[in-house]
Amino acid sequence: MKWKEKLPTRAQWLSWLGKYKLVLLLVAAGVVLLAWPTGGSAKAQSDEKSASTVAGEEPFSVEELEERLSQAISRIQGAGSCTVLLSLDQGVERVLATDRVEEQSGDERTQEESTVVYSGEDGEEVALVTQYYPSFRGALVVCAGGDDPQVRLAVTQAVSSLTGLGSDRITVCAGE
Repeated sequence: MKWKEKLPTRAQWLSWLGKYKLVLLLVAAGVVLLAWPTGGSAKAQSDEKSASTVAGEEPFSVEELEERLSQAISRIQGAGSCTVLLSLDQGVERVLATDRVEEQSGDERTQEESTVVYSGEDGEEVALVTQYYPSFRGALVVCAGGDDPQVRLAVTQAVSSLTGLGSDRITVCAGE
């Protein structure tokens, strides 16, 4: 018996594809998602910090964020005037960007770390600074309409979307 005789016919292939087309579609979608670029390294994704590498960027201010958030919440229908307090888990951190090179030959391992520099406008070398923004621990919002459940929900969703906090870490209270 020849090997060509053992191969399935075209009709058998089509019936098999018809039977398992959903499974094949899911496998293909999984392969596409695994191959999709993520836009960053695993270390950068594991940190819940946003890095800024633009020189001369204005510094982050928690007080300014609280004020802007307070103004935005006071515009929510029924909220009225409000005060926002944010609790930080970790503050703003500025670190010199470094480049690390590790080499291993046999049993010997060498590691070299250097500061990343770039040429400024006048041709001078400038060290690259990475700024990590704070992560928040919790938020307290005191607003006039804080006793209304619809206002509480809207305020909680607004604070959550702007700070990344879960609703269990946001407290909305009624105030004057």
